[in-house]
Parts: sequence; C-alpha cells; structure tokens
Amino acid sequence: MSMRELLLAGLLMLAGAVGAAEQGDAGRAAGSLEVALKGHALVARLSLPAAQVVGFEQAPRTDEERLAVRDALGRLSEARNVLEPVPEALCSVTRQNADSTLSPPVSAPPAVFTGRYAWRCQQPDALLALDVPLLEFINGVPLDILLVTPAGERAWTLKAPDTRIPVVED
Repeated sequence: MSMRELLLAGLLMLAGAVGAAEQGDAGRAAGSLEVALKGHALVARLSLPAAQVVGFEQAPRTDEERLAVRDALGRLSEARNVLEPVPEALCSVTRQNADSTLSPPVSAPPAVFTGRYAWRCQQPDALLALDVPLLEFINGVPLDILLVTPAGERAWTLKAPDTRIPVVED
C-alpha cells in the first residue's frame, strides 16, 4: 500500500471515529412531549423510547426488568413527575395516565412509554412556564417539544439542565 493510500485510509477511519463520537447524544433517541393550552385547559402527550427509560426494548424477562417497567409506569402515571405548571396559574390535574408497549400484551419493538395528562388552570394568563421534572428522571435524554398556544406553535429540543418550557416568548 502506498503512503497516499495509507494516509487516505487513516483519514477515513478518523472521520468514522469522529462521526461516531459526534453521535453521542444524537445517537440517543429523543422522547417527545406535545403540550397544548386552550382556554383553561392544558393537555400534554408524552412518548419515550423504552430503551432510554428502562434500558431495554424486549419483553421483560426477569423480575428485575418487570420491576423496572412497573416503577417507570408508576413514576410516569403521575403528572407532577412529568410536567409541572407554575403555581401562579392555579392548575389542577384532571387526567394522568401512562402505558408501555412493554406491559402485557407486549408489542413488537420499538418499545415505548406513553403518557397523557390534562390540567384545568384557573389563571391561564399566569401560565408563563412549565417545569419538566421528567428530564431528571430520563438521565440526559432530550425531549422534542411541541408547544401549541393561542399565540401559535413552537417546536424545539429540551435537554437537562434546561428543564423549563417557556409558554410565553420573551
């Protein structure tokens, strides 16, 4: 092999290594959180890749894996663990539930956890932001956010340490 061929092969290997390193967070599947505010109603829909929540995508095989799914569902079933409106808006939970394709009957991969949540806000004009405690639970996995309000819709990716969704743009 000539020196030129060796150099080219080395550059190609280096480019592959750099590409793999750059994937780091990008290689981690993002979850999604869709939030809508209309009148006094605030609703949210969550979808998370199971691998990012419990570390596996197949049907739970051991007691430890079954416990991990049960614990995750317990945490995601409580709206306050996922999304918390600022107190000034006086929002109360009217719906909170979570499910997973890892729960019987188990569906084919990709496995996901989903959640649906709703609040009634007495002071919707005071709803300037939403805190996302979920971001601390899912260990650095980014969330693709879609926020729909009377002012329009916005989409972006949120990742810890940023754990707040501004409802009103500055």
